[in-house]
Amino acid sequence: MSVVRKKSTIFVIAAFCLLPIIAFSALPSEETLPNNHTLAQDAIARQLGWTESTENYCGGYYVEAPFIYPVDGQKSRSTVEVTGEQGMLSQRGTSVLEGKVSITRFGQQITANKAYLYRDPITGKLNAIDLIGNVHLREPNTLVIGKKGRYHFDSAAKSLIDILYRTTLMNNREIAGPATVTQAQMQKERKISALTAWGKAYEFSQTEPRIYELRRASYSTCPPTNPAWKVKASHIVLNKNTGRGYATHARILIKDIPVFYTPYINFPIDNRRKTGFLYPKFGGSNQWGPYLQTPFYWNMAPNYDMTITPGLLSKRGILLSDNFRYLTTTSAGNFDLSVLPNDRFFADFQDAAPGNVPEYNLISGNSNITQAELNRLLKSSTTRKGFRWRDDSQFNENWSSYVNFSYAGDDYYLRDFGNLTQINENQLLQEGDLYYKNEHWNFTTRVQSYQTLHPVDVAPVQNNYRRFPQLILNGDYPDQALGLEYFINTDVTHFEILKTPGSSVIPPLGDRLHMQPGINLPLNWASAYVNPRFQLALTDYNLRQTTDTNTPRGIQRSVPIFDTAAGVTFARDFTLFNNDYQQTLEPQVYYVYIPYRNQANIPLFDTTVSALNYDQIFYYNRFTGLDRIGDTNQIGVGFTSRLIDRETGLEKIRLVIGDIVYFTDRRVTLCNDQSCSDNPDTPSNRYRLSPVSGALLYQLNPQWKFTANSIWDPITKQLANASVAFFYKKDDSHIVNLGYGYARNGNPFSGITLNESDNNIKMTDFSFVWPVIRDLNAVGRWTQDWNTNHFQNLLYGLQYDTCCWAVRMVGGRTFTNLENRTPMYANEVYVQLLLKGLGGIGPDPSGLLSTVTGYNTQTLFG
Repeated sequence: MSVVRKKSTIFVIAAFCLLPIIAFSALPSEETLPNNHTLAQDAIARQLGWTESTENYCGGYYVEAPFIYPVDGQKSRSTVEVTGEQGMLSQRGTSVLEGKVSITRFGQQITANKAYLYRDPITGKLNAIDLIGNVHLREPNTLVIGKKGRYHFDSAAKSLIDILYRTTLMNNREIAGPATVTQAQMQKERKISALTAWGKAYEFSQTEPRIYELRRASYSTCPPTNPAWKVKASHIVLNKNTGRGYATHARILIKDIPVFYTPYINFPIDNRRKTGFLYPKFGGSNQWGPYLQTPFYWNMAPNYDMTITPGLLSKRGILLSDNFRYLTTTSAGNFDLSVLPNDRFFADFQDAAPGNVPEYNLISGNSNITQAELNRLLKSSTTRKGFRWRDDSQFNENWSSYVNFSYAGDDYYLRDFGNLTQINENQLLQEGDLYYKNEHWNFTTRVQSYQTLHPVDVAPVQNNYRRFPQLILNGDYPDQALGLEYFINTDVTHFEILKTPGSSVIPPLGDRLHMQPGINLPLNWASAYVNPRFQLALTDYNLRQTTDTNTPRGIQRSVPIFDTAAGVTFARDFTLFNNDYQQTLEPQVYYVYIPYRNQANIPLFDTTVSALNYDQIFYYNRFTGLDRIGDTNQIGVGFTSRLIDRETGLEKIRLVIGDIVYFTDRRVTLCNDQSCSDNPDTPSNRYRLSPVSGALLYQLNPQWKFTANSIWDPITKQLANASVAFFYKKDDSHIVNLGYGYARNGNPFSGITLNESDNNIKMTDFSFVWPVIRDLNAVGRWTQDWNTNHFQNLLYGLQYDTCCWAVRMVGGRTFTNLENRTPMYANEVYVQLLLKGLGGIGPDPSGLLSTVTGYNTQTLFG
C-alpha cells in the first residue's frame, strides 16, 4: 500500500454513473453542524437558506447559492469530480480526503469536512465514499444537510444521518431539472418562492432518482421560522416521479399539539392524479344532519377517472355517490350518480304528510293540494336516487353533439340532496343534440324533455312539452347576384306532454312543421348600413287530443314579414384632462310590417310573450317560439352612445335608449280569454308607444363598474321594471357587489288582483369578499325580498389563508317555502381545511361561493 500526503490535493474521478436530480439551495456556513434534532427554529432556517422578507407572502424565501462547477465543455455530464484540500491516497485500500471535500457532477454536489474513499478489492475502482461532518447534498431544488453520509458509485445511492432537508414541490414538474437547467443558470444565485417542504429526519436515503426516503422524520411546508403545522412519522417517502408521498404511523401536529393520528397516509405533492382515498368530508345541514363522507379516487387511465364517495348522513342513512369523468380525442364529459337506500327522514315525511300538508300559496294561504298530488308523494320510493350526464363531442369539423341529461328519483330529491343553489329548481333538462354544419347549411337533431318536480309543499308547477324529436335545418347563401342574400330556416317538431298531477286540463299534442324562407339585401358602408329583408313564415300543424271541438286537427298558417334595419355611427376624438377619448353616437332605426293572421286556435307548445328590453326593439316578433307571430306595423328607434379610452380601449360609458312607435293596434295574443293579460282589448295593445327601454354602463376603470337598466311606460308614467348594480373587484380578495331589482306585476299569485303592489318584485342583492386582517377574508351574500319581508339567500363565511395552510368556514341559508305563512329555509355549514403540500380536509363549498359575482372559488382550494 502506498500512501501520499500533500498540503493540497485535487483528485478527478471520471465515472459514468447516474446520479438523481433535484435543485440547488444555499449552502450554510462551513462550521460543524450540531445535532439537527436540537436546533432552534432560527438556526434551522439559516441552515436551509431561508431569508426573511416583509414583501414576500410567506414572510421570506429560500436562496440557492451558485453551483460551483468547472467550465470544461469537453467533459460529459456524467463525469464525477472528487476534490479535497489534502488527503492520503491508496491504490488498493482506503483513501482519505480532508478539507472542503466535494463530489460534483452536473447539477449535483455533495460536500463534507472529511471523506473516506473505498475501492473494490478486485478491480481497484472506487465503489463508495463515507462523508463525515457538515455533509451537504445539493440537487436542483433540494438540499439535505447531515452529520455523516455514504455515496455508492455503482448504484448512485446515497444516505445521510441526522439530517435537515428541504425540497420544492411543484404542480406538475419542478422549477428546473438537470435535463433543462444550464450551467449558466446553475452558476447564478436564485430565489425560491414556490411551495417547499422541509423537515428533520434521523436518516435520509435515495436509491432511485427523485425518490426520497426518510425515517423518524417530520414534514411541513410552512416557513421554517414559524411552522404552523407538521407531520411526524416513523417513515416518510416523497416520490416526485409519481407526485405522491406517504407516511406511516403519522401524527399531524398544529402548533406542536397532536390533533390526528393515522397508521398510514397517502398525500399529493403535486397535482397529478393517483388512485387512493381522499381526505374525509364532514359538515352539517338541516336536510342531512351531521354527516361524514370518505371519497375514494380511482385513476382508471390518463383520460378517465372515477370518484366513489360513501357517506353517513345521520338523519337519513348511507349515501353512495359516484362521479365518472372522461376525455377522448372527440368527447369530454362526466356522469354523476347518487343512491341512498331506505331514507329514514323521507319515510317520516311521507308518514306525516296525510295530516299535515303545508299551505303552498304565499299570499292567500289557500291549500289546493289534490289527492293525486298527495298519492304521488306517498308512492315515492324511500330509495333516493339521482343521475346527471354531461357530454360535449366534436367528431370532425362538420359533426358534433351535446348531451345534458338530469334525472331525480322523486319530486323532493333536489331539495334534499342538491346544494343551496339547486333546491328551488323544478325543471330538470333532459336533452341530446346532434349537429352538422358546413359553409351554407347547419342541421340539428334534438330530443328534449323536462322532468318537472311537483313537491306538495310549494306552488304547483306545470309540465313542459317534450320535443320528441326536433329537426332544424337552416341554410344561408350570402353574396349572391346583385348583393342579395338568400336563407331558409326549417323546424319540424313532434310535441308530447305528460299530464300535470292534480290538473284536470288535457293538453293538446301534435306535430309542427315550420319553414321560413327569406331574402335580404345588406348594404354596408364604413359608418352606416341598411338591411331590407323579406320573409315568409309557413307553418303546418297536425294536432291530436284537442278538447276544443272548434279546433281543427290540421291548421295552416302563412305570414309575410317585411323589415328593414338601418344605422349610422358618428365618432369624434377629444382630449379631457390629458386623456384621449373617442365618443360615438349610433342611431338605429328598425321598421317591421306583419299583417294580422288569426292564430287563436293554435296551441302554445313553446311560446310566450318576450320580456321587453333594448334588443327586443330591433326584433320582428314580440313572442318567443313559433306558435305566435305577432301582427304589427311599427318602427323602433334607438340610440347608443359610447365613450372609449383610446389608449386602453376600455369602454368607459355606454348609454342606450330606445322605443317603439306603433301605427296600428296589436291583435294577435297568446289567447282571447278576457282573463288574459294580453287580450286584444287590453289597453296596452292599443297604445301607440311602447315602454321606453334604457341601459347605462359606466366603468371608472377595470375595477369599478356601474350598470342600470329600466323600462318606463310613458302612458301610465310608471316603471315597468328597473335594476341598478354596482361592482367592484380589485382582486380575488377585494370584491363588492350591490344590486337592486324591481318588476311591476312580476310576482303574480292566485287570488291577487293584477295591479296590487303585492305582485311587484323588489329585491336587493349584496355580496362581498374583503380582508378583515392580513390573511383573513370575509365572504358573504344577502338577497332580500322586500315584498314578503324575508331573505331569499344568506351566505356568510371566513377564509383564512397563509403560506402553508388555509381554512374556510362557510354557512348558508336558502328560502324553500312557506308553512303556515312562516318562511322555511334549507341550511348548510361547511368547514374546509387545507394543509398545503398535504391536502384538503372537509367538504367543498365552491358551489355556494360561486354565487358571489366575480369570486374565483379555485384561487385557493382548487
